[in-house]
Amino acid sequence: MSKTNTGVFAKEGYEACTGLRALERAGQCKNLNGHVHEIMFCDKWNINPGSIIQGKQAMLTKANTAPVHDVVIMKNGHFSGGFQLKDTVSNSGINKTLKQINSGKYSHTNIVGTEETVSKIGNRTAQKVHSSGISSETTKRIADKALGRLPSVAALGSVARSGGVAGAGIRAGIEMISSINDVCKGRKTIDKAVADVGKSAVKGGITGAGSAVAGSVVSGATGAAIGALSSTGVGTALLGTAAGAATAAAAPIVAGFAGACAVASFISSIFDD
Repeated sequence: MSKTNTGVFAKEGYEACTGLRALERAGQCKNLNGHVHEIMFCDKWNINPGSIIQGKQAMLTKANTAPVHDVVIMKNGHFSGGFQLKDTVSNSGINKTLKQINSGKYSHTNIVGTEETVSKIGNRTAQKVHSSGISSETTKRIADKALGRLPSVAALGSVARSGGVAGAGIRAGIEMISSINDVCKGRKTIDKAVADVGKSAVKGGITGAGSAVAGSVVSGATGAAIGALSSTGVGTALLGTAAGAATAAAAPIVAGFAGACAVASFISSIFDD
């Protein structure tokens, strides 16, 4: 398996896992992106070395519609803090969030928003809104794949851009570590190392963009196919069973992951030396 594919598979695998966890928590919720954001926030918190050393663990609240804390921080089994998470980019959503914050609804918790949410809120609240460092484009992409939504042409541009940036960064980072080791051991010159990192970034960017688009399209197509199947007598009977419903719910994510990996392997093979 190439370095490029390792990074792409890891990224697509994590997104698929996150989508499944969001579905398990909230079902076919139209605002599933918010639950994706909460899950990713917890993951990001829990892998932070500082959090590990302090023994503080981020956990989702038992209720998926908790009025104050979406995420709680536990230390040695005791409550240590809480967070209200926001993932909204629409004007109506931002205005609702502004009213909630300025009314004091979240005065006893910390407020964290996606990068876009924080940018749109600006300095219009007395209570500080912190950024999670997670993009609404990312949470929407994962939610759409989980729900089997067919992406629009405009959305595909965003998917390709975000996938390309991630792919370039992952591949370049892996190559940089490898090249530094080669330079230190005298197996590669600095000029050669720099060139290899640049080449890896281009390859990773193209592969990441292609696989991300493929994953979104295949997930959407699978969701549409299941929707069509549900309108038939056989489909209704199949989806009416617990096993059938569970399989149908997971199908867009599984198919999207497989499609992304297949395209990544194909594109990567074109660039292989």
